[in-house]
Amino acid sequence: MKKIWTVAVLCVCLFAAVGAAFAEDVVKIGVAVSMTGKLAYEGTQVKMGYQVWEKLINESGGIKAGDKKYKVQMIYLDDESDPVRGAKLTEKLITEDKVQFLMGPYSSAVTFATSAIGEKYGIITIAPEANATKIYERGYKNIFSILPPATLLMDPIAEVAKKVTPKPQTAAIISANDLFPLSCAEGFKASLEKAGIKVVLFEKYPAGATDISSLLTKVKSANPDILGLAGYTADALMLMRQSKELKLNPKMYAISVGVMVEGFIKELGPDAEFAIEGEWWIPTMKLKDPVFGTTEDYVKACRAMFGETYTPGYHAASASAAGSMLQLAVEKAGSIETDKVREALRGMDLQLSTWPGIKFDEKGQNIKTIHPAIQIQKGKFVTVYPEESKQSDVVYPAPVWEERK
Repeated sequence: MKKIWTVAVLCVCLFAAVGAAFAEDVVKIGVAVSMTGKLAYEGTQVKMGYQVWEKLINESGGIKAGDKKYKVQMIYLDDESDPVRGAKLTEKLITEDKVQFLMGPYSSAVTFATSAIGEKYGIITIAPEANATKIYERGYKNIFSILPPATLLMDPIAEVAKKVTPKPQTAAIISANDLFPLSCAEGFKASLEKAGIKVVLFEKYPAGATDISSLLTKVKSANPDILGLAGYTADALMLMRQSKELKLNPKMYAISVGVMVEGFIKELGPDAEFAIEGEWWIPTMKLKDPVFGTTEDYVKACRAMFGETYTPGYHAASASAAGSMLQLAVEKAGSIETDKVREALRGMDLQLSTWPGIKFDEKGQNIKTIHPAIQIQKGKFVTVYPEESKQSDVVYPAPVWEERK
């Protein structure tokens, strides 16, 4: 009887040990991201980017750290596009769900709030879509950005403007009154002025506004060669619709965000033509890495998961890049311990299939920027800058609304 009891105890201990080992072989990653609210479109794209990386890495056996492999368990919560709710959910992910790492939400405003919680608890946040400089001026050591500073996003549009004939002389810039758009707008203003183009109007409008026609009427009176908009996808759609209604005809529509998202052409049809946007990443780039393979492989992985008509934009790609960066940092560190992973991240200097360049400064900002500009021509996105990856010359000046077919 004693022998049977001993065997039983040994079996119980063995099963307990196996169970504990299994539990240790999972790394939990928390994500509070906008699935509803005003940022739902972009937030959903970010979530999809995380999901395609999560699927790939788990199907390949997990993240290798030393002699162990960790499966990834992503925990997604809806921040409803609200910074306060995002911060509360981030605290829940850390204190209740016991996540070991955080992946950021969409928008600098929400990330400003959530990254403070990560810093409070000493949890690394890899932020794919937050590049307002204020986030990185607080002395935090646990925040890392995939996007370079927002002030540089529209810089390639200014480079395009310098080279067109006749050269633009004036510009008007309008911006949503929010962290990210304002950073884009201020950077674009500096880039244009450096190019010798005079900014004759620079004004803000309330974030989330659904009507900016009075401001656009003021822009029309200024008659600028370039109209710059810094905002979000909804703002970009609103700009083109209301410009047509008001017969506002700048020679160039320069937009920070929204032109290359899947719904822009679909919703606007021919009215989307000639809009230009600075892009951090495009799916036609020729990049490669040890995670997805080539950029073409990444696009295929996205389509296998979300349908053959889906083409990822930089929102999804930056989220996938965040996952890849964490994976590569863990592999380099040989550990999932925060201090070791943080040190590995700080030493990164590389290119991914999902991002053209990543290197962090002491603040956690990505300072390696190599990005293009695209324009909508004949219902398609085409690269118009830089020269080495250009698919077409920029159309300038854009035809006036009355002459568009």
